[in-house]
Amino acid sequence: MLLSKNFHKNEKSLKEEIKYPIYLALILMVVSILLIVFSSDLIVDSATKIANALHVSDKIITMVAIVIGTSLPEMVMTITSAKKGEFDMALGNIIGTNIFNICIVLGLPIVIYGDMALRGFGFIDIVILFLSSFLLFYFARSERTITRKEAIIMLGIFVFYYAYLII
Repeated sequence: MLLSKNFHKNEKSLKEEIKYPIYLALILMVVSILLIVFSSDLIVDSATKIANALHVSDKIITMVAIVIGTSLPEMVMTITSAKKGEFDMALGNIIGTNIFNICIVLGLPIVIYGDMALRGFGFIDIVILFLSSFLLFYFARSERTITRKEAIIMLGIFVFYYAYLII
């Protein structure tokens, strides 16, 4: 009898958490995917035109406009998670996004379209990638917290790297 009451109580709480009907959720998902595809094409085409008009390398436009533009949703999600005290969710988002970007976003187009020349990226790019990954691992592992000082170090690496790209 006790099991039956708890089961019905959990069933009611699940029903209360559903925000949208399934058909509306599916429609929103399909529309969102279509908008992402359309806006991605628009961003890449616009960034390429801006780079050509300003005689700036595609790499700098990519590293500034496209990366910041595509990273904003992750940044908002991470800030929102941290604000709510969901630090595991924030860190998981950061790690998951980076692994997804490196393995899927880079790997899938190469599998589909063949080899890709990476002439625009050099030793310093790889060093910064490994350095920031190692520091995130080290900072997160030490006492299971990332302090303000460590965050400032990470921001400093970002500023240094982007200054290096622009200069």
